[in-house]
Amino acid sequence: MSSNASNRKARAKADREAREAEKRAQQRRQRLLLAGVGVLVLGLAVVIGVLSAGESSQAPDIPTVDEVAGDPTIDGEDLSPAPQDPGDDPDIGAPAPVVDGQDFDDTPVTIGEPGQPQLIAFMASWCPACGEELPHVVDWLEAGNLPDDVELVSVATSHDRTRPNWPPQDWYAEVGFTDPIIVDDADSSVARAYGLTATPYWVAVDGDGQVASRLTGIIGQDQMSALADQVSGT
Repeated sequence: MSSNASNRKARAKADREAREAEKRAQQRRQRLLLAGVGVLVLGLAVVIGVLSAGESSQAPDIPTVDEVAGDPTIDGEDLSPAPQDPGDDPDIGAPAPVVDGQDFDDTPVTIGEPGQPQLIAFMASWCPACGEELPHVVDWLEAGNLPDDVELVSVATSHDRTRPNWPPQDWYAEVGFTDPIIVDDADSSVARAYGLTATPYWVAVDGDGQVASRLTGIIGQDQMSALADQVSGT
């Protein structure tokens, strides 16, 4: 074999070996890259898991509707749904349903019982109009506008865990409402018994336990005073 042919064969062999070496080196680099990506992904998964666990452990427990709802007892005939025009209310003078219930701390509260004139304010914590009305109620009470012989009671009703201002007891506390509250049940039975069609909803009950007025919507402080004066014996 000539020296030229031998040289070409040697160079060809060297080229093949170089290509194979480069190929093996490239494969090693790819394996190392994939291994590094895998470690990074695993590390991120661990970090995310730890953070998620920490957030879950620190998240406040949100009570269910059943945990918040009351268990009131209702005695008497249901009132008809409140009409749009209070002047056409067929239940003026009708006996108000007597409700024995509890507040959020299980303190007994009663509405509709003869002997105690009452203003009853039905509120839903998620209701924007209630959110506007309740602070005015608090201001009106703190100004001493409620007659001494009239009791104001709020009915916390229409419970909905998926909507704003849940749970309702926190909402009442944040607004500063400290007067008696009856917690309606999960089916809003007290609201239905009193003919509620929308919130806020006001019912004035006189000392004989009879319905004196029913108003739906924001009424303002002047009407609060008018309702209270209507059932007050002073």
